[in-house]
Amino acid sequence: MLDLIVPYYLWVKAAHVVSVIVWLGGQCLLVVQLASHRQVLARGGDADVLSEVEQRCLRLAVNPAMLATLLLGATLFFLRGPELLGEGWFQAKLAFVVAMMALHGAIAATVASLRRETVSAIRIRVLQIAGLILTATLVSIAVIK
Repeated sequence: MLDLIVPYYLWVKAAHVVSVIVWLGGQCLLVVQLASHRQVLARGGDADVLSEVEQRCLRLAVNPAMLATLLLGATLFFLRGPELLGEGWFQAKLAFVVAMMALHGAIAATVASLRRETVSAIRIRVLQIAGLILTATLVSIAVIK
């Protein structure tokens, strides 16, 4: 089975990079959108349209991109072999990927929370900073390894 995929390794890698860009970019976009949503609610405005946009972005772009990133990353891992587990850069990358998945969950929970209640500006700021730090770290690890 893997013999069928090996000739397409670079295509799998390219698809992985594209899915990472969509996933992380989508998360950044969602957090900016959440800040705008919070401001509209603070001014007493109706944010139903914003809630719908956030839900669609999460459901149609960010969630599928995360799944594609994980599946394509696992495929690349199996194509390269288990010796990657012994390399420090790969262990660090896995740890930061898990952290990025946790951030994804926190963003999704915040999207859901804003439909029911207000969310603190501090929470949104933490999501922004965490996203930037995790993205910069993951990109640095992937490039420098």
